[in-house]
Amino acid sequence: MAMSKQARHLYEFGPFSIDATERLLLRDGEVVPLTPKAFDLLLVLVENRCHLVEKDQLIRTLWPDTFVEEANLTNNVSLLRKALAVDDEHQYIKTVPRRGYRFVAEVKAVEGTTQMVVDGLNPTTLTLEQISTSSRPSVATNQKTGRRKTSLFLLVAIMGALALAYASYHLWPKPAVPQPPIRSIAVLPFKPLAADRRDESFELGMADSLILKLSDLGQVAVRPLSAVRQYTGLEQDAVAAGRELRVEAVLDGSIQQDGDRVRVKVRLLRVRDGATLWIYQCDEYCHDIFAAQDAISTKVAGALAMELTGREREMLAKRYTASAPAYQAYVRGRYFWSKRTYASLQQAIEYFNEAIAMDPHYALAYAGLADTYNTLGGLGFLPQKEASPRAREMATKALELDDKLAEAHGSLACTLVDYYWNWPEGEKHLQRAIALNPSHAHAHELYSEYLSYVGRNEEAIAEAERAQALDPASSSSVWRLGVSYNFAGQYDRALEQFRKALDLNPNFHPAHFDLGLVYKEQGRYEEALAELRQARVSGRNDALAVMGYIYAVSGRRREALQVLDELNELAKREHVTAFQRAYIYAGLDDKERAFEWLEKAYTDREWYLLLLKKERGFERLRSDPRFRDLQRRVGLSL
Repeated sequence: MAMSKQARHLYEFGPFSIDATERLLLRDGEVVPLTPKAFDLLLVLVENRCHLVEKDQLIRTLWPDTFVEEANLTNNVSLLRKALAVDDEHQYIKTVPRRGYRFVAEVKAVEGTTQMVVDGLNPTTLTLEQISTSSRPSVATNQKTGRRKTSLFLLVAIMGALALAYASYHLWPKPAVPQPPIRSIAVLPFKPLAADRRDESFELGMADSLILKLSDLGQVAVRPLSAVRQYTGLEQDAVAAGRELRVEAVLDGSIQQDGDRVRVKVRLLRVRDGATLWIYQCDEYCHDIFAAQDAISTKVAGALAMELTGREREMLAKRYTASAPAYQAYVRGRYFWSKRTYASLQQAIEYFNEAIAMDPHYALAYAGLADTYNTLGGLGFLPQKEASPRAREMATKALELDDKLAEAHGSLACTLVDYYWNWPEGEKHLQRAIALNPSHAHAHELYSEYLSYVGRNEEAIAEAERAQALDPASSSSVWRLGVSYNFAGQYDRALEQFRKALDLNPNFHPAHFDLGLVYKEQGRYEEALAELRQARVSGRNDALAVMGYIYAVSGRRREALQVLDELNELAKREHVTAFQRAYIYAGLDDKERAFEWLEKAYTDREWYLLLLKKERGFERLRSDPRFRDLQRRVGLSL
C-alpha cells in the first residue's frame, strides 16, 4: 500500500474556516452547505483577498469555455453572502460598483500540517514531527527494537483500518437519497443578455408563453404572470424570488432578440438549496422562437420527472400561431393590457388587431381583445353596452378557433355574467376554464366573484382561497379574498386582506377602494374618505360616487351635491355610469331620482347592478316594489 504526502490548504477568518482540499466551509467547526460554484467563488475571493477581482475575471474562472450572463455571478455572490451572514457588522464581500468584488476580511493561512494519502484515499492527518520521528534509524536494544516493530505494526494496522473505513464510506456505492418531487414552479420574467437592449414586453411575453405551456400540463402549480411580473430587475436573485413566491423551483432565463432571431439561456433552479437542475442554452441566434419555447418546456417537464400523457405531450408542442411577427404583436398587446389605464388599453387593442391581421386564426389574440373590452367596460372607461357585446364577439371567435383555450372561456364568462346576466352559461364557462387549466388563478378569481354576486358566499371564499394559493404573492389574489369576505359580511377579515394587499403594493387602487367600502359599512367615514381619495387618484369615478354617498348619509348634503355636479361635468368628457349617480341620490334619500338613474343603469346593463343584493347603500329603497322588481329583472331575486 503506497503512501504519499499532500499539502493541505486551510484558511481561517472570523468564525469560519475553509478546507480547500476537502472543499469544505466550516463555521465554529460545523459544515456550512454551499453549492460547488459558490465554493469556487469563495476560494477565488479568499485567495485574492483585499484585491479587487473583476467580474469578467470571475466569470472566466468559474465558467471556462461557457457563455453565461452576469446574473449567474450575481446569484452566486448572493448565495455566498447569505452563507457567511453572521450579523449586520460582518460583511466579508464588498461590491465595487460596475467592476467586481473584494474579500475584505483578515484571512489566516494555516501552515504546518501534511496529509498522508494512502493509494489515493484520505486517512489521518499527522504532524511533521510524528512523521520525521517514525523514520529515524534504530539504535536501541533488541527488546526496544521489538517493541518498536510492534508499535509500527499497530500503526500500519490502524492506517489500514482507516483506509478501509474511508473506502467503505466514500468509494463504495451508496443508495441515492430520493429528492421530493417538485409540485410548484415560477417562470420569472426573462432578462436581457445586454442591459442596454431591453424589450420588457418581449421578455414578459416569453415568460407568459412558457407559463401557458406548463400550466396546460396540470401536474405542477405554475405561478401566473401577475405573480412574477414584479421580478424584472436585472439584479434579481432568482432563488430569493422563488422563496417569496413560495414555489419549489424557478425557471430563470435571459434572452436577446435581433429581428426574427433570438439568443436564449435558461436554467431551472431548486429553491430549497439553489441547486441547478437543468440548463438550456442557445449561444448562436435561433431562427425559431417557437422551437426554443418547445425545447424549454419539454426539458423542464423532463427535469421535473413528469410522466406526460399523449394529450400533455400534444399540449407542450402546441403553437398558437406560426407567425413570429404576430406573436410579437400579441405579447405587446398583453403587456399594455396589464397596465389597465385607458391609454394602455387602447394600445393593447391596436397590437391585438395587428396580430390578427397577420394571423386571422390566432385564437389567443382574439381572447386578448375580449379581455381588453371587458376591462374597458368593467373600469367604466366605456359604456358596457358598447364594450361587452364586442368582448362577447371576440371571445366567441377565439373559442371557435380553439375551444380548449381556458383564457377565452374566462373572457366569455365575464361578459355573460356582467352584461348579459346569463348566470348558468357564465358559470359553465368558468368551470370549463378551471377544468382546462386548474392553475389559472384569474379563472378562480372570476368564479369567486360570480359566486359572491349570487350569494354563495362560502363557495366564493373557497374559490378565492384557491386563487391565493396559486398566486400567494399577488396583491390581486389577496384583495380578491378580501372582497369575498366583504360580500359575506366578515368585515374584520376583509380589512385584514385589503391591508395585506396594500403591504404588497401600496398603489393597488382596488384595495384602497374596497377598504373605503368596508370603513363605510362600519360607519368610519373619515377613514373611508381617506382610502377613497387614494383610489380616486387612479381615475376611478366610482370612488368619487361613494364619497358623495358618505357625504349624504353623514349630513354633509352640500358636499354630496357638489360631487353630483362634478360627476355631471365629467360626463361631458368621459363615461360616467348611471349607477354612480343613483347611489348618491339614494344616500340623499331622494327615491324618485335614485330610481330614475337605476332604470337608466338597467337600460345600459351596467354590471354595478349586480351589487344590489349586497350593497347597504340602498337600504332605504328595499321596501319599494320598484326595487324588488329591478332585482328580479337583473336575476338577483333567486
